[in-house]
Amino acid sequence: MNDNARRVLETPFPDEKIRTRKGSFGKELAYAEVHNYIARLNEAFAGDWSFDVIEYRIMDSEVVVLGKLNAGEVSKAAFGSSSITTARDSGERVSIGDDLKAAASDALKKAGSLLGLGLHLYGMGNRDASHSETVPFPARAGTAGNGDTLTSRQHGAIVALALKAGYSEAELKTRILDRFGAPLEKLDRRTASEVISQLSNGNGKAAGGAL
Repeated sequence: MNDNARRVLETPFPDEKIRTRKGSFGKELAYAEVHNYIARLNEAFAGDWSFDVIEYRIMDSEVVVLGKLNAGEVSKAAFGSSSITTARDSGERVSIGDDLKAAASDALKKAGSLLGLGLHLYGMGNRDASHSETVPFPARAGTAGNGDTLTSRQHGAIVALALKAGYSEAELKTRILDRFGAPLEKLDRRTASEVISQLSNGNGKAAGGAL
């Protein structure tokens, strides 16, 4: 990837392109709609990119998509997810196709973040509803130097178990960031223990278990 493409990808989205939604632990999470990612990819690679859905899974209340972004000579894979929309009165599923589309869009964003696209929206880039200031990581996430961050043994265990479950290290970091609003290195010890337990008891990525 050349320097110009990298510069285009890593340039933050302007404030008017940024929206917020409710995330875990009552935090407001910043995001940009998928068409902004597509426009930025077109600008960076002059249209020389593609996105493929490698695998998808439909579960009781959620759909999960594994997508692969191919941009120039670079490929990045990431998971995306979306809750299944149901009718309020009957509880019936409205449109699995639309839910899968939303999950695929989420996967595209996650894969793009591995190239630096929209990366500023994660972690400390999350904003309050006014977009005027940054907010801290969720309360469950520790901060470096406070004595509550995960131990090196926990970090190693999470990576090893994730690889055994079928995740790459990049996929693991993306899933942790999306689920907890903080990078793996910033998780507190209690949350790290929960992740280890989930990975230990899961049936692996291909079976829809683990993370």
